[in-house]
Amino acid sequence: MSGQTTTIRTYGGEDADVIHLEDTAEGRRFKISGPEDREWIVHLEVPGGEFSVEVSRRDGEPADLETPEWLEDNLARMAQPA
Repeated sequence: MSGQTTTIRTYGGEDADVIHLEDTAEGRRFKISGPEDREWIVHLEVPGGEFSVEVSRRDGEPADLETPEWLEDNLARMAQPA
């Protein structure tokens, strides 16, 4: 169900909002809004856990952001069957 929002936690204890944008043939697309006005649009393969960053932004502007470990680990958990 797209549009669903949840919150995940960074390893520094800060909240990051995750919005489910859409389901795709291979998985799901999410928008993750993290600390320091960072944002990622990712495609997550479900099952499998492989992900690709489609867009990353800082302060609303395109930026080449590293994918933090807390995000990689949370995406891996999100790809696991319920």
